[in-house]
Amino acid sequence: MEKQENILDRLGIRFHRTLSFKLLVIGMLIIILLIPKVMIMELIGERQSNSFQVVDEVMSKWSNEQLISGPVLFVPFKKKIYNEEEDTYNEVTRYATFLPKELSVNGTLLPKQLQRSIYNVDVYEAELAITGNFKDINLEKLNIESSDIMWDDAQLQLSISDLRGINKGLELNWNDKAYTFSPGKASSPIGHSGVSIPLKEIYTSDLNGAFNIKLQLKGSQNLMFTPLGEQTSVHLESTWNDPGFTGNYLPADRNVDDNGFQADWSVLHFNRNYPQQWISTNQALNQNDIENSKFGVEMVSLADHYQKNIRSAKYAILIIIITFVVFFMFEVLSKERIHPFQYIMVGSAISIFYLLLLSISEHLGFNLAYLVAALAVIILVFFYTRSFLPKLKNQLGTSLGLAGCYSFIFILLQLESFALLTGSIGLFVLLAALMYSTRKVNWYKE
Repeated sequence: MEKQENILDRLGIRFHRTLSFKLLVIGMLIIILLIPKVMIMELIGERQSNSFQVVDEVMSKWSNEQLISGPVLFVPFKKKIYNEEEDTYNEVTRYATFLPKELSVNGTLLPKQLQRSIYNVDVYEAELAITGNFKDINLEKLNIESSDIMWDDAQLQLSISDLRGINKGLELNWNDKAYTFSPGKASSPIGHSGVSIPLKEIYTSDLNGAFNIKLQLKGSQNLMFTPLGEQTSVHLESTWNDPGFTGNYLPADRNVDDNGFQADWSVLHFNRNYPQQWISTNQALNQNDIENSKFGVEMVSLADHYQKNIRSAKYAILIIIITFVVFFMFEVLSKERIHPFQYIMVGSAISIFYLLLLSISEHLGFNLAYLVAALAVIILVFFYTRSFLPKLKNQLGTSLGLAGCYSFIFILLQLESFALLTGSIGLFVLLAALMYSTRKVNWYKE
């Protein structure tokens, strides 16, 4: 009986010393270390949500995204409709809308950065020159008598989605005469918010004329336009070097470099789903069609530090696995024993890296925070490995391996279009190196 127990004890001791058992323990440790990774991911999401709230609050006080539509001529008029049943004429209101023949916008976008607590908010100021003309407007062809026009409600309108962004008083130059806009406009197809001038102030013998408007505007995120001209041309330039061209039309010509961007749009009236003039019974008719035709530029941050933190944390399990594999290979090749507790201490240091990265990046920016956090963890791991790896080359090897992992992940984070390709090739090379270095290991004995 005692002999059988001694044999079982020896078998048990041998099992505990096998490489298979050690791999099983390492696998369990990796699964355990997923818990802090999930907690850190949740913390990053919470901090990002807080930043979104601050950004929304700052933008709401500065000025939200801007959509510029117009100018247009909005002409309500009375029309008598015959009622056969009552044999009478009923007077109803109709609304005629005239869009410009040519519309040109030449603008400069000046990015600014506002700070609230630890958060930076990107906004802009824009200087826009809106020029064009109205041609071929003939009220008689539309059966509109000048005497039927409701001149008190007829307006030249310019729609601006957030009026708080207007920096200076607005003036209209119409046929070389200056007129001042008033805040507010009648509800019309180009929107509810904007400025206007009564048509009776500029009307002489007809509604044809050339216009010029200088507009200084504040906004955030987007600057958009609607192609109301029979020929609409928009030119924008800015020092912002991460533009996103958005909306229903892309620029016909663009140039983006480190100094900023220049973009030119050219849109014909054939490219949209509404005519140059129409009469409606509802002043808001076609508003959705007009708004859906908008286009412009978005101030895009390709990857802010929260997005980069999230992307970086997704690689945490990969760094832990690679680091543990490096330690395990030292065990196999050098016959040195590393206790599971020492594995989990190193894994915890790697997890703490992402907490350091998040907290430091909120103050110093992502790139510098990544360098500081990586150096701190690499130095910590180096001094810790000196307690259980007697050879200096092994201590340096593990630390350099960890430094290589962090460098590789940092390169992936800087890449946008080629991150997947680079990561796949890197992992393939790493796997090939691991297979080559272990090709002569006898895994059936120590």
